[in-house]
Amino acid sequence: MSGHCMSADWRDRVCAQLEESPATRDAPLAPLTTLRVGGPAELLVDVGSEADLLRLLAVVRQEAVSCTVLGKGSNVLVPDEGLRGVVLRLGRAFQEFRYGERADSVWGGAGLPNATFVERARQLGLGGMEFLVTIPGSLGGAIAMNAGAFQDEIARHLLSVRLLDLKRAELAPQVRPAGEFTFRYRASPLRGQEGVLVLAGEFRLAPASDADIEARKASHMTYRRDTQPREFPNCGSVFKNPPGDFAARLIEQAGLKGQRRGGAQVSEKHANFIVNRGGAAAAEVLDLIDLIQRTVYDRSQIWLEPEVQWLGGQWPGPAAGR
Repeated sequence: MSGHCMSADWRDRVCAQLEESPATRDAPLAPLTTLRVGGPAELLVDVGSEADLLRLLAVVRQEAVSCTVLGKGSNVLVPDEGLRGVVLRLGRAFQEFRYGERADSVWGGAGLPNATFVERARQLGLGGMEFLVTIPGSLGGAIAMNAGAFQDEIARHLLSVRLLDLKRAELAPQVRPAGEFTFRYRASPLRGQEGVLVLAGEFRLAPASDADIEARKASHMTYRRDTQPREFPNCGSVFKNPPGDFAARLIEQAGLKGQRRGGAQVSEKHANFIVNRGGAAAAEVLDLIDLIQRTVYDRSQIWLEPEVQWLGGQWPGPAAGR
């Protein structure tokens, strides 16, 4: 049990249920996100076991407290005022890696970093998902947002998912075939916002030599290094590419590269990235998102939809769409 929890409120009752999960009150979240912005979590829990997770969720439900899954903190924007309720991160107990039901399938836990998943598969002589090495984050988040790069995406490889459906009366993990879910470009119904918590995924891979896997990884990483800003904190691609076009092209065409609001700036290297040049606030990032959407729409009649996830509930202002 954590020694951080000491006052008589719902946080005490949550902490009382935790046996292997450190919990911190008013925990700063900015250092836990790749963009380095946002306020604190009312209670941050690093979940150390599935038993703790189930007990935690039962109390959260009983207390009617909100619950946000943070993962590795990439592709998310935390509000400046922070997040109410529980923010949870899945720890080492959710980093399993093992063979699946078939010779060419493997299970990976939701807490497993994407690059680690690719490396563990390589050790078994299996490849095909090397695109994941360029996507910072963990497997649970990658499944939830149907992450992709280099003309590939999670949904093409996913066979089944182990998950908790938080809308069901009984909180018990289930394994469901991937075919039951509709995956779209950078979207799936397996997100925390939809009341689903991904615990693990089973993927179909293909036999591949070390040389082939390493060559694909190197090629992807070189492209990423050459085209994406790495010198400042960022959250990855801010907007989804509209059908048949690229968000970066539209933003650059609208003359917005280098635009700044306080510490936040539209990257001069890749226009679909917003970088934190130091001390940026979430409000400044939102201002830039708003500016980009309006300017691109005025110029191209295309409304760019955010790919970055806003963790404060509904998108504020017009970002959600016209």
